[in-house]
Amino acid sequence: MKAIKVGKIYTPEKVFDNGYIVIENGKISKVTENRPSCEILDFSSFEAIPGMIDLHIHGLAGHDTMDCSVHALQEVSLSLARHGVTSFLPTTLTDDFEKVKKAVVNVSEVIGHTDGAEIIGSYVEGPYITSEHRGAHPVKYMRELNMDELTELIKISKRTIKVITIAPEKEHAQEAIKYLTENGIHVSMGHTNADYDTTNNAIENGAMISVHTFNGMRGFNHRDPGCLGAVLTNDHCYCECIADLQHVHPGAIKLLYKTKGKDRIILISDSMAAADLPDGDYTLGSLEVIVENKIARTVETGSLAGSTTNLMECLRNIKKVLELPLEDLLPMVSLNQAKLLKIDTEVGSIEPGKKANIVLIDRKFNVKATIVNGNFVYENDEQE
Repeated sequence: MKAIKVGKIYTPEKVFDNGYIVIENGKISKVTENRPSCEILDFSSFEAIPGMIDLHIHGLAGHDTMDCSVHALQEVSLSLARHGVTSFLPTTLTDDFEKVKKAVVNVSEVIGHTDGAEIIGSYVEGPYITSEHRGAHPVKYMRELNMDELTELIKISKRTIKVITIAPEKEHAQEAIKYLTENGIHVSMGHTNADYDTTNNAIENGAMISVHTFNGMRGFNHRDPGCLGAVLTNDHCYCECIADLQHVHPGAIKLLYKTKGKDRIILISDSMAAADLPDGDYTLGSLEVIVENKIARTVETGSLAGSTTNLMECLRNIKKVLELPLEDLLPMVSLNQAKLLKIDTEVGSIEPGKKANIVLIDRKFNVKATIVNGNFVYENDEQE
């Protein structure tokens, strides 16, 4: 048993000043302002927030989910820990379908064997999307929905797929959404030209996530509210958001908060392999990408190609944009994801009985240490 002493502890109920987080067998056993009788690790000049969950991330630091290797996921896991992420869903993208299958199998085999952030499962973004808002997804690899194919995908992943993206206007989409939902897999709606009614039908049938909201979807018009209008106004829908201030203008972030509130926004990085690396030439799946001023775009069309941001940067940005207390924003990087995935009894907040997945930060959102299952998986020794 050990305790971590910190200047602030952000819990769902209150913010503790100068408190202690007691950790036993990898779990939080107590959060208290009273000094416990055990080994105490002094981080009193830092603040404790819940370990962040990156729901949608393709790659980082030169590695990508589509590398289909244990080494790539291990390196992404370690790199994420430096940014305060303790759990993530390695995310595929539209590519040769055999490679997509290989990627989800690889994810299933690496779960439980990473040394940094934990892998919860996989996120399959594409190939069941449409071309009008394709972004960095090559049209030649897009596929029509096939129930047998979905069944095979679930089987070979050992039921570790957590999210699959579907454009709601595709043939058989509504049937597929019901089927996946019945099998415990969330459906996200993205890279879609669906109209308002089609999107709302998809949500009614179980699709609960809007992929990187505002991007890769039919936009809003007062006579044609589109997919965007549906996801913003339907209370059942969670909205992903890349708050790097490149994908989404600060005004759009304010609109998102006005329509969804703090409990239906999921901040994501959507980062690709160039994240944490210098500007230059990279690949995202099968596409060539150029990064200039930390903005990734496809060479072919100039479309944004994922991001080079991270969740801590997104949290910092949204704090500046919305000017809200940190405690009101933390659910967007932790508890909302946990609730969506139905793992909020294990992770997502600093509470007794949950995993000791904790991040220690300074007031400028710099990460001092990241703790996963009670173990320090990253510590910045240069930061005092």
